[in-house]
Amino acid sequence: MSLGDFRVVDPGDGSVPVARKYQTKANNTAIQPGEFVVQGTGGDVEYVVAASDGAADSAVWVGVAASADSVTASADGVVWVYDNPDYLFRGKPTTAGNLASSIILTQVTLDVSDSVQTVDEDDVTNGTLLVQAYDSVAGTIDVKMAKSDHIGAG
Repeated sequence: MSLGDFRVVDPGDGSVPVARKYQTKANNTAIQPGEFVVQGTGGDVEYVVAASDGAADSAVWVGVAASADSVTASADGVVWVYDNPDYLFRGKPTTAGNLASSIILTQVTLDVSDSVQTVDEDDVTNGTLLVQAYDSVAGTIDVKMAKSDHIGAG
């Protein structure tokens, strides 16, 4: 995948962002800092990078990786993740020309294309990223994870 697709903009309360450690499973794709992480569906307690078209609200969302994953082909690993659903994450939209005030507070999906994660600001079907703001000049979009889809929602 791609390094640095997203970053924490504001933890919401003025504090320093805190990351927590999550287990990853041997032979999975290594997670890079700045990528959205979801809970794996392999049956074990494991966490994986959000895959192409795996970004619906049916996934259990964790947050954005703060570190590189230490997983290898033969050994389990760990990754540190900014997992607070109140954190604001900044990334790129899929189509910068779609940035408009009408997308504020809509739940959209994550798009993964050519190993790059972007916010698909035009896809509200099963969306889980809540658009908070955008900067059309810089071509960035700020999102939060929907709390109902977050790992802490249970």
